[in-house]
Amino acid sequence: MDKNRTKVIFEETLLISTGIFFMIGIGGVITHLSGGEYSLDWYHPLSIIFISFLCSLPTLFLREMDGGKSEVWRVVLHCLSLFAVVSLAGWIFKWYTDISGYISVVIIFIVVYIFVWLSSIWMGKVDENKINKALKDFHDEE
Repeated sequence: MDKNRTKVIFEETLLISTGIFFMIGIGGVITHLSGGEYSLDWYHPLSIIFISFLCSLPTLFLREMDGGKSEVWRVVLHCLSLFAVVSLAGWIFKWYTDISGYISVVIIFIVVYIFVWLSSIWMGKVDENKINKALKDFHDEE
């Protein structure tokens, strides 16, 4: 596996995990402040990291897909595949036990999906600026 693919997988896994844990933290704070009790099972953090890794893999396919399909269809396919992975994982790892729990997982999915897209775009712009600066510095030296 080349460095670029490894970087994509690592960055996406980190972004997805960070977004999920942040949303879970917010949910825990809200539940605590409203007088409820909130806890995770011992395996939930590990399952989240594992699923974050699995969800980073379709991003590789999205980026490496040929230009035959329109960008909109690629994003829709990407979103639906991740949604299917998260829904199935939520059922397997018991992230939800009823419809209200599933709705919470869906809301977290949507927020995290948007967060990861925006973060990826921002990180791409940062990389682009570094490359442009390096090229400018290289041309200035000549």
